[in-house]
Amino acid sequence: MIKKIYGVLDKIRSTGIISVFSFMLILSLLQIFLRYFSFMGFRLFAWGDEIVRLSSIWVVFLAASLGVKEGAHLSVAFFLEKYVPKNIIVIIQKVANVIVIASLAYLTYYGSKYAINAIGKSLQNITMSIAWFYAAIPVGCFYLLIDYLLILIYGEHPFSRKKLKANEEIEISEETTPTENKKI
Repeated sequence: MIKKIYGVLDKIRSTGIISVFSFMLILSLLQIFLRYFSFMGFRLFAWGDEIVRLSSIWVVFLAASLGVKEGAHLSVAFFLEKYVPKNIIVIIQKVANVIVIASLAYLTYYGSKYAINAIGKSLQNITMSIAWFYAAIPVGCFYLLIDYLLILIYGEHPFSRKKLKANEEIEISEETTPTENKKI
């Protein structure tokens, strides 16, 4: 059940990152083209720069949660493994995850309130609510919160590509006979 729900959320996140980044790229290229290759620097989309800048917030927050899922963020694992006993490392990681989860819950809650309060405010160059862009913070923090909760519960992210690939390799090696294992 958790795997199905997480799969849907992950597809929404991935689709969101690809969609927003593609939109940003196309709009930026259009802006550049119109700025340099049109008569007298014609700027059809005066709002384009503002939308691209604000859309990057969505990409950053959604991609940050993807980075947590795949274990791509910086960590102090080298320092901990070198100077701290292994049984204490587990405790430190759990405490750090609890602190991060509490911070993300705080940001999700207050970010939601802030985005809701900004519904009536519009952007400078276009009549679009700034709340669409403020909403990236609670949505991104919610995704981060889910990923950190899964890491806290399972010790590592159960749906990361590394974890899924390791499970597939174990299943393949169990299906082969002992003579086939020697060939591999």
